[in-house]
Amino acid sequence: MENLKTRTTQGIFWSFLDSFGVYLVKFGFSIVIARTLSPDDYGLMGMIVIFISLGQMIMQSGFSMALIQKKDSEEADLSTAFWFNVIAALTVYIILFFSAGAIASFFGKPILVSITRVAAVGIILNALCSVQVSILTKRMDFRKLTWINLAGALISGTTGMIMALKGYAVWALVFQTLAGNMIYLIGLWVTSSWKPAFIFSFKSFRSLFNFGYKILLQGLTDVIFTKIYFPLIGKFYPVSQLGFYTNASRFHELFIRQTSNSVTRVIFPAFATIQDEKERFNTNYVRSFNLLAAIMFLGSLILIISSRPFISLALTDKWLPAVPFMQLLFIEGFFFPLMMFNQNILCSAGRSGLSLKVDVIRKAAILLSIILAFRVGIEALIIGQVISTAVALIISMTAVIKIQGINTPDILIPLIKLFMIVALCLLFNRFVINQLALTEWLDLTFKCTIIPLVFMVSASLSGLHAITELKDLLKSQILPRS
Repeated sequence: MENLKTRTTQGIFWSFLDSFGVYLVKFGFSIVIARTLSPDDYGLMGMIVIFISLGQMIMQSGFSMALIQKKDSEEADLSTAFWFNVIAALTVYIILFFSAGAIASFFGKPILVSITRVAAVGIILNALCSVQVSILTKRMDFRKLTWINLAGALISGTTGMIMALKGYAVWALVFQTLAGNMIYLIGLWVTSSWKPAFIFSFKSFRSLFNFGYKILLQGLTDVIFTKIYFPLIGKFYPVSQLGFYTNASRFHELFIRQTSNSVTRVIFPAFATIQDEKERFNTNYVRSFNLLAAIMFLGSLILIISSRPFISLALTDKWLPAVPFMQLLFIEGFFFPLMMFNQNILCSAGRSGLSLKVDVIRKAAILLSIILAFRVGIEALIIGQVISTAVALIISMTAVIKIQGINTPDILIPLIKLFMIVALCLLFNRFVINQLALTEWLDLTFKCTIIPLVFMVSASLSGLHAITELKDLLKSQILPRS
């Protein structure tokens, strides 16, 4: 048990370092690039994001998760997954290459032909290293992934920054992404001991596909219903509005989605190894859920209240129209990571079909919100997305509690306390900090220091055990072991 606890704790530490270290580097470069480029440049990239994301999902076809979930992956499984991913990537690229003209015509932007064809190369690059990522994830070797990601972030960020400063406009964003994909590929092939064999087993394919197709369907619908906003906004709103939404979405992706992924990619293999030990599984679920909730509630709170001074200082006032979009998207941080955690728990327990059903309900709610809110405005679309995620969290949490026999108060009471603490912090921010005549720098500083202090003190006074666990987690990784 201690071995799993140690591996999981270290995995979470390095996975979070991946998010908050590697992505801090990306964040720094994003500021420089956003200050240089225009909202229209980001709008052009936003127009093709759904097509590239769908291509990435089809390429993987759920095989990565299937390899992690399978207890004993053989060489035939690994090589079969590799060659299928490569073939799928090439097929997707050919489709996108010849569809680029139709995409450009739909948006009325001829430049999208070349942008689509070049950006889609990233799908092939990712296919060539997807199995290596699965192997390292299953071993919970996130230290190696972190260093590779760091190198990729530095080189891709430098590439994008130099191209932006030299006036390459939207192409700075295209080649920034491709440079990161290339470094990631090289790093994994150089450091990984596994290399694909010329094997394609139909038995292995059926085994992986039987699990993976549910993940694929879930992933495809997730891309469609979360990225559909980009083509909708791009088609019916000015390209600058899509640019504001795209940049807001990039920060949301950076801080909310990537943080969620950093946790779930550790949780899935860790819980998959103890799926047959119900009591141990349940104990670890409760502790992990409450710890994740405390971290994300605090992080999302800071992001929401500090958005305006940060944008004004870091990106300049030309990006201020993106602030309302960012704040609404950051609200999803209270729900999305916990929803993803629950869905990965269901998959770890071998209930990927139930995870898919929960996700279908969420997508139906998103579709309904799009139909009802599309004509109202972009803010209404985002609110619909956030509400849909909250509904999915409630359903997924109920499913896990019912299937595993979790004691409901162990989950519900800490959540209620966290929502009350967040409300208290928002009131303190509104009626104390916002009433002070502060410069933008002081406003940002106060929001990022005093509010977390109020949150931590309130959490400790309310008896949230997750705060103690968070302190112990940090101490175990930062302080030297005797």
